[in-house]
Amino acid sequence: MSETEHPAWARHFDAIGDEFLRLTAVCDVNLKDPGVVERILKNDATVCGRNNPIGFRKLRELLMATFNSANKAVDRIGADETRSIMEAIIERLDRQRALGGTGAAPRPKSGTDEPT
Repeated sequence: MSETEHPAWARHFDAIGDEFLRLTAVCDVNLKDPGVVERILKNDATVCGRNNPIGFRKLRELLMATFNSANKAVDRIGADETRSIMEAIIERLDRQRALGGTGAAPRPKSGTDEPT
């Protein structure tokens, strides 16, 4: 995770990223494929390569909640800082996925404040 003036937001989105990594693996879906996010939001479980109704439901709920969190982060810390945090997390998740991992990669510890 990159250095940020907002470690609580970075930890929050990092945890979301870890859960995306896990849920996309159990559902066998790549969020970067064209149209996948839209299909998930429309509740189209056929986008998954593996039938897992519970996993898909959780993935869809997480996706919707992530948009809400991202909007809050933009309001509170700005679009540039939010983008920077998310880009660093996406890079980490891509590296983890390339190594075949579905679990959380070790993250550096920082303060104890929470996003508001």
